[in-house]
Amino acid sequence: MKLNRRESLEEYVYEEIKSAIFNRKIPVKMQLSEEQLAEAFSVSRTPIRSVLKRLQYEKIIQIIPNKGAFINLPSQKEIEEVFHLRSIIEVEAVKMACRSATEKQLSDLEELTNQEDQFYKQGDYHKAIQMTTEFHLGLVMLSGNELMVNYSRELINMTNIYLVYHDNADQESPLCPSEHRSILQAIRERDEEEAVRVFLDHVSSVINHLDSEKANEEVQFSEIFKPYLKYEDEKVAGK
Repeated sequence: MKLNRRESLEEYVYEEIKSAIFNRKIPVKMQLSEEQLAEAFSVSRTPIRSVLKRLQYEKIIQIIPNKGAFINLPSQKEIEEVFHLRSIIEVEAVKMACRSATEKQLSDLEELTNQEDQFYKQGDYHKAIQMTTEFHLGLVMLSGNELMVNYSRELINMTNIYLVYHDNADQESPLCPSEHRSILQAIRERDEEEAVRVFLDHVSSVINHLDSEKANEEVQFSEIFKPYLKYEDEKVAGK
């Protein structure tokens, strides 16, 4: 029973911290202090440490020896290089999709763009990014090449955190969902050349909306997160 509760605790902390990062509640250069996070969640440092290692593995944060944990902050060159690698893989996937994708597969991807659109307009950047991730992975899955899917998953994880703190697009009228639907339309028409063109235009659009890093600020973690025990009490009460 204790093991299950610990797993539940770590999952709760993981989801809360990840959501706060992807919804831009934590300034980009603020240290993710184990001590302060443990105090905010009313837990020991052990689950905090496990969660930070998990976020580091996903390339969302970086843990710098003798300094601590910080949100991953790549250079402009690194951002462009990762997007370039993604484009190489996804262009091939788009070409293959033009030849073999079924209407059911394309409809499923289109539904992801609808959810993506909705979450952006609701201001839930975290869930919107999840839909974006599923869309791009779904495109690569149409290739049927598992290696391509695995490489894409890692590259997408890397670019997601870039978008969170560098995207200056207007989230009330996000570009990604409509551009994703344009890619699907070209695939439906089996127009390989147009599908590749629209996809590359989409990548250029995303890169062009990247801005320099936001100013460094400080927040109180206690204002962002609630203690795990309080969360447990609310679950029991059915809130």
